[in-house]
Amino acid sequence: MPNSDSGQPQTFHPGQQCLVGQSYNASPVFLPSDLALHRVELLFFLYLLLALLTGIYFTYRTTARQRRTQALERLFRLSSPPRSIYSEEMMTATTKSRIYEPIPLSISKPIADTLSALDIPLGHGGFARDYIVGLTAGDQVVIELKSERFDTFVSLLASDGSIVGENDDGPDGTTNSLLNICIPISGSYTVRVQASGAAKAVGPFTLFVRRLRPKSCIQQL
Repeated sequence: MPNSDSGQPQTFHPGQQCLVGQSYNASPVFLPSDLALHRVELLFFLYLLLALLTGIYFTYRTTARQRRTQALERLFRLSSPPRSIYSEEMMTATTKSRIYEPIPLSISKPIADTLSALDIPLGHGGFARDYIVGLTAGDQVVIELKSERFDTFVSLLASDGSIVGENDDGPDGTTNSLLNICIPISGSYTVRVQASGAAKAVGPFTLFVRRLRPKSCIQQL
């Protein structure tokens, strides 16, 4: 608005020329491009604010979930029984040893093996190692069990688990075992190796099953 000589502002109309020495006040004019720029800046600010709030929210949820999980784990440890002091490998070996799988045995072929605490546990506290062998009715069979580490005891079991024959000490006056027996029925038999009595002794041994003469004791059956 032009100023008059009296110092009062005058209205300046479009097309009216401004005289030299006169000044006027003009209101700022915002172009459409300026409004669009302000809107972009405002949207960008809102986007940053939303991203910040979202990050804070998910961080809080993750932290709260971890705290709940840790609390449940502590509660579970308090309510669960204590872990075994044995390693996983020892537990696996013990589990496998409890699976009853007699070892195949050949006639007239001595074997050297070891009786250990991982073998079959017996009711009196000892351990046993079983071998399976096929025998024929009427055969005279001798089973020899020797060990320098423990007092041996050998048994011959039928397929139904009944005891066909057993021996603790042989006739030679040692603690080795010698079982001489006539086979009553053809089939699979179990030769059981164990320590004598209630001993928990273990150690290496030698087992030898041999047939004296095929069907030599049929008349004894």
